Amino acid sequence: MKILVTGAQGNIGWYIVESLKRFHPEAEIIGTTRQDVDLIDNQATREYLKRIKPEYVIHTAAKTYNAEIYKKQPYDVFTEDVAMIMNVIDGCIDAGTKKIVYLSSATVYEGVKDVPFREEQTNDSAPPSSPTGLAKLAGERGLAWAAQQHGIDFTIWRLFNAVSPREPHDKPGAHVYVDFYRQLFVEKVPELPIFGNGNQERCFTWVEDITDAVASYLMDEKTSKQTINLGGNEPSTLLQLRELFLAIGKEKGLLAPEYDPPVKTGGQFFGVEAQRRVPSLEKAETLLGWKPSTGFRECFEKFVAAKQA
Repeated sequence: MKILVTGAQGNIGWYIVESLKRFHPEAEIIGTTRQDVDLIDNQATREYLKRIKPEYVIHTAAKTYNAEIYKKQPYDVFTEDVAMIMNVIDGCIDAGTKKIVYLSSATVYEGVKDVPFREEQTNDSAPPSSPTGLAKLAGERGLAWAAQQHGIDFTIWRLFNAVSPREPHDKPGAHVYVDFYRQLFVEKVPELPIFGNGNQERCFTWVEDITDAVASYLMDEKTSKQTINLGGNEPSTLLQLRELFLAIGKEKGLLAPEYDPPVKTGGQFFGVEAQRRVPSLEKAETLLGWKPSTGFRECFEKFVAAKQA
């Protein structure tokens, strides 16, 4: 059995490969990167997948983005993400792949008003307004239509604020926890900037809670043609995240006891900074018995420890 993972050296893809090794030791796991195949190239992607002929494909590859890229390259973010998933679908159809697993995002809920976010709400809500949100939703719809037309199976996992130590912190990142780590632990800034008012709620999720779910339920019939939220179950504000980072840093002797930079709020991350981004995990729990095993504090204790290793 062959399982192919796109973006296998990425923030989540690397952990997917490691989880697959544990849950499917009998499988041949093929991790691909841009050096192996350019997923933006339709012909190259189709030829590559047809040659490999994987039974399962887990698509984690995505366009890297941050606030600056959103401002300057929104078209590239949208078109490259859409091109990659559509080309992967085409290649999987050609290769006779049994199932595609797609890692989508909480950004698909940008047009949804009622919280917590339930999977079915995107069926009749306004579309997302960010390049990533709209691209992810387009990928989801394309996958569902491919299943309808070609009979290929799929699972869509909508991820909420995955926390991965593999995300680089040497420059402004796409995720607030990475920026906080760099600014507080590396730069030790005198003032901490936060988009919005700092009271935005997020459900941070330890990366291995996500990847173990993706790997363990890969062949589970209950995930066939399903869209499922995966996220943390402790909503926390960005101000609370700041406080937690400072507490962990001081407990571990990484930050001076008196270090307490004030917060500078304001601005928006591409105008889509939702005040509450909280998932309903009812479907994951009812259908699969899944709950996150890593709490808010432990998640960032692990993150800081991995970054300091």
